[in-house]
Amino acid sequence: MKKVMQLMIVFLLVILSACSTNEQSSKPERQDDIYIFYTSDVHCGVDDNLGFAKLKALINDTKKEHANVGLVDLGDYLQGGTIGSLTQGSFVIDLMNAMDYDAVTLGNHEFDYGTERLGELMKQANFGFTVCNITYSGEKENILTDVKPYIMKEYEGTKVAFVGVSTPETPQSSTPTYFMENNEFVYDFCYSADGKKLAEQVQKTVDEARNEGADYVILLAHLGSAQENQPNDSISLIHNTRGIDAVLDGHSHSVIIGDRYPNADGEDVILSSVGTKMANAGELIISKDGTLDTLLVSEYDHEDETLRAAIDKVNADLNEILSQPIGTIDFDLTIADENGIRIVRTRETNAGDFAADAIRHLMKTDVAFANGGGVRHAVSAGTVTYGNLLDVFPFSNSLGACKGTGQQILDLLEFGSKETQAITSLDDNAVGEFGGFLQVSGLKYTIDTSVESGVVLDENNMLVGIEGDRRVRDVMILEDGEYVPIDPEKEYTIASSSYILFDSGDGNTVLKDSERIVEYGPVDIEALIQYFNDLGTIPDSYKAPEGRITVK
Repeated sequence: MKKVMQLMIVFLLVILSACSTNEQSSKPERQDDIYIFYTSDVHCGVDDNLGFAKLKALINDTKKEHANVGLVDLGDYLQGGTIGSLTQGSFVIDLMNAMDYDAVTLGNHEFDYGTERLGELMKQANFGFTVCNITYSGEKENILTDVKPYIMKEYEGTKVAFVGVSTPETPQSSTPTYFMENNEFVYDFCYSADGKKLAEQVQKTVDEARNEGADYVILLAHLGSAQENQPNDSISLIHNTRGIDAVLDGHSHSVIIGDRYPNADGEDVILSSVGTKMANAGELIISKDGTLDTLLVSEYDHEDETLRAAIDKVNADLNEILSQPIGTIDFDLTIADENGIRIVRTRETNAGDFAADAIRHLMKTDVAFANGGGVRHAVSAGTVTYGNLLDVFPFSNSLGACKGTGQQILDLLEFGSKETQAITSLDDNAVGEFGGFLQVSGLKYTIDTSVESGVVLDENNMLVGIEGDRRVRDVMILEDGEYVPIDPEKEYTIASSSYILFDSGDGNTVLKDSERIVEYGPVDIEALIQYFNDLGTIPDSYKAPEGRITVK
């Protein structure tokens, strides 16, 4: 009897083993590589460089030869050009629908038209949105309800989880009041001064995706890899997490073909970025043997006819407005140095002078500011059109005016110069950039970079005070055609975008409670148009920066 029982046990073990083998082999073996194309920081540049039409043709051709092909985006597609600002993103979503995106994340500039408008655009889209690091604690409608922490796609039985990550500094780099109710932040993007809060939330999401059966986890990140993005940047995130196979990253406009960085377990993780304005598209290849590689594509030999027709129709609809001439100019208004390095966020430029002067001219105030992050494009010599000027101020921000003391102006300048360095570039990359750097009109000042910034920020990266020595000095105000020392006790009238003055843009809270003269006035583009019209001919004094900002 004992021998019979032993035989029965062996028989059952054989059956169970066979069942187990059958379960394991029920998952089909993938016969082809997986090709994931990705775009980032398009900023409405759907027809720039490689462009949508060529990328769509490349994707179509890839699908003819391979079974597993996808397309994702890493954020900042809705804003940055006339196609976005004139339609508040609608035309961009139409073209992204035509591209057949599988998953996209939200960049900070997706919020520039307001959270309500973003909600409308998300309903217009036929693709999925993913962000894992946003929570809502308010009492109104959460427009991000349908945004998923990750989107799972299956390719011949292989599950790939796309995890979206938005920069924790989104509320400050968009418009802070959009994320508030009753003057309190209700949207939390997992910001912390050491980056740990972001890393913990991403790790939680990665673990959830793995538990659901993800064979690969790919981050669709809008974090950036530049120095100013630390410690909430993509490289730091890799170091502090595990279980991520690749990070496709945007925000800093970097071009990274496929660097590898160790994660918390010492395992290499691919990092790739494609730049901006469709200079490149990326291609992540997950091979049958499990290896991952990335490459960048900057050109293709033909276009998809359907996308070409869609873009042409959009351009035709916009052309009548954009082609209207505003005036002429005999020289370039620039935002970069002679080497093409963007400096409008670190130094005075003649485009910055012109923009700030235009605001002061329209608003008729003592001084005016244009934040460097808002002056987005140069103006070339020749005929200047509405479209050219809209490229300079693509956000369509309302202008405001208020009263403020000389001390508050000093505080504004101190905050704006907190990231400024003695150099503007290193290894052909801009350094010391800050979107809140202030181009000025009606005053001039000096930044001493040998003095460490005393700007104090709270847990939401908002200004709460300034301590210690100041790096801004020799501040002079233009009065009756002459520069005189600023009086900290005197009251001045100040103009800028309402974003800077009243909405705590870039985290600048100095004037948010100031006495308002104009709260939400004309759109910034109107200042440029009016200034052009009133000047008639742009004077040679704008050929070079006037010397309003000195950096030592």
